[in-house]
Amino acid sequence: AEYHSWYSLPIWTDDLRPAQLLREPFCRECAKRGVRTRATVVDHIKPHRGSWPLFIDPANHQSLCKRCHDQKTAREQAEERRKRNRI
Repeated sequence: AEYHSWYSLPIWTDDLRPAQLLREPFCRECAKRGVRTRATVVDHIKPHRGSWPLFIDPANHQSLCKRCHDQKTAREQAEERRKRNRI
């Protein structure tokens, strides 16, 4: 999708992403299990799907480790496929 290029924009690479990782340096999902794992990914809590306001909203950002982010993304993609197949 065309919005994938947004992750290369300075507002993301130089501002939003580093600010989120400074604010929340450990994975939010691992922390729920009492584990301290350094976060490396800034995740959109609600998938933005090309919505610029959702993409840049810091309240929609959370810090995750790559493993938790990949699991969340796989769950979201599976749910999307299920929704499409019901139609």
